[in-house]
Amino acid sequence: MNLWQRLLDLTKAGPFTGPGMSLLTALGTLSVLIFLRRRLPRENRDHGSVLQIFLVIGASLALLRLGLLALGGGHLAFGRVMAVLSTFFVAMGAVGTLVMAMFEILPARANVHFPLLLRDLILVLAFVVVLFGVLGQSGVDVTSMVTTSAVLTAILGLALQSTLTNLLAGILLHMDRSLGVGDWVQFGTRKGRIAEIHWRSTVLRTTDGDTVIIPNGQLTAQEVHNYSRPSPNHRVWLKIGLHYRHPPNQVRKVLVEAARETPGVLTFREPDCFPVEFGDSSIVYALRYWIDQFDQASEIEGEVRTRLWYAAERAGLEIPFPIHTVIMQGAPAAEAEQRTPQELAARVSALQQVDLFATLESAERELLARGLRHRPFAAGEAMIRQGTPGDSMFIIARGEVDVSLTQAGMNKVIARLGPGDFVGEMSLMTGEPRAATCLAATDVMSFELDHATFQQLLTTRPALADQMSSLLAARQSHIEKKGGEMTAQAAAQTAEHESHLLQRIRSFFELK
Repeated sequence: MNLWQRLLDLTKAGPFTGPGMSLLTALGTLSVLIFLRRRLPRENRDHGSVLQIFLVIGASLALLRLGLLALGGGHLAFGRVMAVLSTFFVAMGAVGTLVMAMFEILPARANVHFPLLLRDLILVLAFVVVLFGVLGQSGVDVTSMVTTSAVLTAILGLALQSTLTNLLAGILLHMDRSLGVGDWVQFGTRKGRIAEIHWRSTVLRTTDGDTVIIPNGQLTAQEVHNYSRPSPNHRVWLKIGLHYRHPPNQVRKVLVEAARETPGVLTFREPDCFPVEFGDSSIVYALRYWIDQFDQASEIEGEVRTRLWYAAERAGLEIPFPIHTVIMQGAPAAEAEQRTPQELAARVSALQQVDLFATLESAERELLARGLRHRPFAAGEAMIRQGTPGDSMFIIARGEVDVSLTQAGMNKVIARLGPGDFVGEMSLMTGEPRAATCLAATDVMSFELDHATFQQLLTTRPALADQMSSLLAARQSHIEKKGGEMTAQAAAQTAEHESHLLQRIRSFFELK
């Protein structure tokens, strides 16, 4: 007895042949299917609806067969047709329910994932086996039918050539494992995450929420960039042009620091920067940084560009227009801007709001105003960091700034400052490291007063040092009350005697 005959004998003795057993099998499987569908996630509960229809049809046909047998019509041709159809529908429903349990219910419980293509292939194979089994049970010579269908098979093979190519490509994708569900890929101009790999096509979900369906044959025939393997870390290149007058090392330092502080940029792999082109109006720099959230690449790049603008503006780096210009030797644009009456008036107004300079005369404020430098900060950027060196102070003209102290890894915000407030005054007056961290809570426009500019004022009027020491001592006492015992450094600063502070100011500014 050959293998095919054994398969036919098995199908004749199954639970789907007799009308009574077929009806019980259909009803039992239908109950199991309904239970399984309720165990699926809410968005997948439509799965198995076709199987449910198969089982309902199979149960109805089996019930009809029982009716025919009761009336003595089971031997009629109509009854034999009903037997074949009921056996097929019940068998397909039972096999499909078993496949659903194996590929959707059990994997979800065990937290594993089976390829959808494997499930589809098993269903196709089950369909062929059940179909041939039912035909063999009805008396059809399946062996001769398969033998005489060689010509038909060849014709279908030619007609379905592209479909078979996509099917084989899908099988190769699963075997090769170079692409998988969840990977971020680029295919031609399309970028997206692989949502599903079917037997004929692969489904991509783009960052804009669109669905792109790509035949598997194209995926195996063309170049595909996989951004998720071997790791999700991806390096981004960003180009920016800066004026020729800025030294490259200064530019690189400013750009790298701005990228490093941007949320979403990986810190364990340092950003780097280098010039890549001497353009018509600027030196073009390539800034490279790493990310591991490819779906947020555009948002992170936008934030990096925002931080670069603020950092370049603070450092006085010019991003020139891409045009040919004739440059006349003279003062930089930033210095020319400071000499305009409107800009000078804005700086004088900012100084008038600072109680530290309340006793200054108009000419003295104007002297300081000419030396102030415009310093914008984006929300989230650090104006100064605790423990870093410095010899300048910042006057807040617009926006809000959070002041915090840190000790043993614990950080505490002690104050929120606004327009008219200032930070970094102790570093300006004594040259000591920054005593606190100041972060821009919103976009901030500020002015920076450096040591050299303030020294010009104290040189012409040394008596101001006495007034400054008194004001600074009172301000440090106020900080101590807000910060408590957050740092020994802060406590030491507030405990200094006013005369000791005055001595340090005179020494730092070389006053007699």
